[in-house]
Amino acid sequence: MKKHYSTSQIAQCCLEHKRGLSVQELMEKYQIPRSTLYYWFKKYKDLPKNNPNDFIYFKRNYRNIKNNQIKLKHICEILQKVNCTASAPLKTRLYELEKLYEEYSVHELCSALNVSRGTFYNHMFRNKKEDTLYLQRKLELCNMIRTIYDENHGIYGAEKIFSIIKSKNYRTSLKKVKKLMHEMQLKSIRSGVKKEFMKEQRTNKKKNLLQNDFSATAPNQRWVGDITQFRFSNHTVFICAILDLYSRKVVAYKIAPQATTQLVTSTLKMAYSSRHPKSLIFHSDRGGQYTSYAYEKLLHSLHITHSFSRAKTPSDNSVIESFFASLKKEELYRIIYPSLKVFNQRVAEYIDFYNEERPHSTLGYISPNEKERRYQVQK
Repeated sequence: MKKHYSTSQIAQCCLEHKRGLSVQELMEKYQIPRSTLYYWFKKYKDLPKNNPNDFIYFKRNYRNIKNNQIKLKHICEILQKVNCTASAPLKTRLYELEKLYEEYSVHELCSALNVSRGTFYNHMFRNKKEDTLYLQRKLELCNMIRTIYDENHGIYGAEKIFSIIKSKNYRTSLKKVKKLMHEMQLKSIRSGVKKEFMKEQRTNKKKNLLQNDFSATAPNQRWVGDITQFRFSNHTVFICAILDLYSRKVVAYKIAPQATTQLVTSTLKMAYSSRHPKSLIFHSDRGGQYTSYAYEKLLHSLHITHSFSRAKTPSDNSVIESFFASLKKEELYRIIYPSLKVFNQRVAEYIDFYNEERPHSTLGYISPNEKERRYQVQK
């Protein structure tokens, strides 16, 4: 069991050690562990060694004495402000203390007039009626806060409003002003204004150029891309794909263990190198990979215009969402994959089937590759 030592014991050991008594001698004399003594000597190495009768103040002693002094000072102030004594009727004492509730702590108020804290709290919060002084002062303070807030066009926060109220010699506290402003839902327009401005700026840049129009008159006019997640066995994989809206063809895809910016950039590079579009709109959601600096830089270097879905609106990118749904229902959910190698192989086979053989209702029940072949013939 851990033993506790008094301040005087610690001071005595430290002073005797400074005068030359060894650690071994102190251990035998006071039955104190060696490690404890070394800890004291290191912590209290600046103690004087020539005045053994001086009372040593440690931090906790000083803090307690200082707090007691502040408390006694406040109690004296309370006794000067109230219009009764500690021997007055309880109801009188309670109403006098109520006037000072926002200026001093409950401990100080109750100690000054010898009132139990439970009785005081019961008086303050449980026995309140509409005509009490408490509610009258609260309403008065609310009106004052509202007036200052409105006159200054909502610029001032709780601290500035409190300073104005205090300059009018009205007794209240910053804590009370903050609480009432929170209840009235008053907040300085300064807080968060830059964040909202930057959010609006970013939103203006992320425009939905497609507006749910997923048609195209030729290949490589409009592409859509997204990432989906799939788990099997002990593996978690992310599939990034890009579709051409003219033929609904999967022009590129990649599989990776993590949904990183590198995944979406490498997929786009693969699609671009195989198709070389000249005037292209690429549409995606607002995921971190697609809004990253690296991805935007790549699009700019390839002269591709970026279009974004609205926030929390999957239907704005429904074509790629529909493809991922078909991939999972027709392939991924139907087979137990023994390894990652087999998984990659089956996904590749499905996408080849999807592009070359699978009839697409939007295309008049022909495959994406057939749609592009007919375009080349007509051209």
